[in-house]
Amino acid sequence: MFKTRSRMVSFRLSEDEYERLKDMSLMECARSVSEFARATLCKLPGGNGDPVAAAPRMDRLEGAVLQLRLEMHQLRQLVESTLDRVPARNGARELQESNQ
Repeated sequence: MFKTRSRMVSFRLSEDEYERLKDMSLMECARSVSEFARATLCKLPGGNGDPVAAAPRMDRLEGAVLQLRLEMHQLRQLVESTLDRVPARNGARELQESNQ
């Protein structure tokens, strides 16, 4: 049985955005573009279609990704500086030069 819905959300899309949304809703066999948009919203992190509840989780995720990028950059710099100081052995210099 379908749940009665009493609230409406409305927003405008460009023609291209609407066509993409319509195509995606057809691929998912949704009854309508609105049903597809509602179902997609409900799948957001935080569950129950609550995008406000998802925002802090997304902020933490973005922060973690930025931290990982920083650490990867620092690690790369450390490895590169170490390779520059170590004499080449067993083709290590050729490998380093081929990666540049």
